[in-house]
Amino acid sequence: MRQFGIKLKITIAFSIIFIVLSSSFNLYCYKQIKSLIISDNNAYLLSRAKTLLDKTDISPVIIPLPDNNTYIRVLYHADGKPVTVFESPGIIKKIKTPHKTGVTDTLGMRVAYVTSSNQDNPAEIVLVRSAETLNNNLQYLLWLLLVCSLISVLLAGLIAYILSFYLLQPVQKIINAAQKINTNKLRDVIPVKQTNDELQELTETINTMLVRIDESLQQQQAFFASASHELKTPLAIMRAEIEVQLLTPGLDNTVVELLKSQLVEIDRLQQVVQEFLLISQLKNSGITLYKEPTDLSAVVLRLFNKLQPLFKQKALKPVVNFDKDMESFTISADQDKLNILLLNLLENALKYAIPNTEINCTIRQPSEKKIIEITFTNAIKEASLPTADLQKAFHREDLRANGSGIGLWLVKEITLLHGGTLNVDSSDFHFKAVVQVPIV
Repeated sequence: MRQFGIKLKITIAFSIIFIVLSSSFNLYCYKQIKSLIISDNNAYLLSRAKTLLDKTDISPVIIPLPDNNTYIRVLYHADGKPVTVFESPGIIKKIKTPHKTGVTDTLGMRVAYVTSSNQDNPAEIVLVRSAETLNNNLQYLLWLLLVCSLISVLLAGLIAYILSFYLLQPVQKIINAAQKINTNKLRDVIPVKQTNDELQELTETINTMLVRIDESLQQQQAFFASASHELKTPLAIMRAEIEVQLLTPGLDNTVVELLKSQLVEIDRLQQVVQEFLLISQLKNSGITLYKEPTDLSAVVLRLFNKLQPLFKQKALKPVVNFDKDMESFTISADQDKLNILLLNLLENALKYAIPNTEINCTIRQPSEKKIIEITFTNAIKEASLPTADLQKAFHREDLRANGSGIGLWLVKEITLLHGGTLNVDSSDFHFKAVVQVPIV
C-alpha cells in the first residue's frame, strides 16, 4: 500500500519551498514597510514639533496648545543648563530631555526633540506622543502578512495537488495498463501517446522490455512443449515393448516383477510429460476443458488402487471416507485433468507422509452448498509447515527435496479451470489439502 504517493510528495515539497520563499519575502517586505512607516512617523513628529516651535516664544512667554494625547516641554539653555518654561502634566515628567535633536523611543512613548536656531528666541521643544498606535499598526501588518502567507500556502498546496493529479494521470494510465499484463498477454503493450516527453520515453521503454520478455518466454515454452512431445513417443514404445515381454510365457517371477516395476515408472514418466504439456498450454494459450459427467468416487478409488505398490513400499495405510448422506458423487469435469489433479494431491501426500501412518481422503458435501469437497490429510514430521507459497509454480520449501515444485500449482490451476478452489493447511503435525468443485 502506498503511504506517500507522488502527488502528496509534490504537494509537500512545493508547500515547503513556497513557505520558505514566502516567509523570506514577507519578512523582507515587513522590515522595509516597517522602516518606511517609522520614518514617516518620525517625519510627522518632527514636523509637528517644528510647527509648535515656530509658534513658541520665551520672552514674552508664548506657549502653543499641543494636540490631544500629545505632551510638550518648552525649555531653553542658560549658561549650559536647561531651564524649563512649560511642561504638560503626565508621563512627560518621567522623560528626560534628549541630548540631540530627532526622534527617540522610551517608556512606550515617541519623543521628538527640536531646537530653534533663532538666537533672539532660543526655545527648545520636547514633543511626546504614545507609540501605541504605531505599534498596533506594525503588529497588524505583521499578522496580515502571516495570515496571507498561510492562506497562500494552503491555496498553493491545493493547486499543486490538483495539478499533480492531472499531470500524473498519464502515469496512472501506464500503471493500470501494466497491471493488466501477465505472461499470457505480454504482447498487449501499453498505448503510446506522442507527447515527446519523459512519459512517452518511459512507455516505449516498458513496451520494449515486455517484447524482450515475451520473446524469451516464447522460446522457453516452445522448448517445453517440444521436449514433452518428443518424450511421449519413446515412452509409448518402451511401454508397448514391456507389455509385449510380459505376455511371453514362462517368464521368471523376478523378471515379471521387474517389468511391472518398469511399467509403473513409465506410467509416472508419462504422467510427468502430460503435466509438462499442460504447463506449456497454461503458460501459452490456456487449456480447453472437455467436461462431462464424472463419478468422482470411481476416479478416487482407481487412483488409490493404482498406487497400492507405493503405499506398501512406504508402509502407509490408505483410508477413504465417502459421505453417506450424498446421493451422487457426479461432477462435471475433464476426466484427464481431474485425474492429474487428484493424482498430484495423492502423490504429494505419499511423498511427505511419515511411514506407518494413514493417508486419509474424505469426500463430502458441505451442508447447503452445491459443491463437493475432497480432502487429503497426511502426517508430517514438523508441527507445521509454511503454506503461503506452496501454490506458486516451481516453489519448494526444501531445495533438497525431490520434485520440481509444480504439483500444487498445477492442482490450483486445474481447480480454478473447473470453477473450484484449493486450500492447503498445516498444523498439529498434519498437512491437509482441500479441493472444492461444483456439483453437476
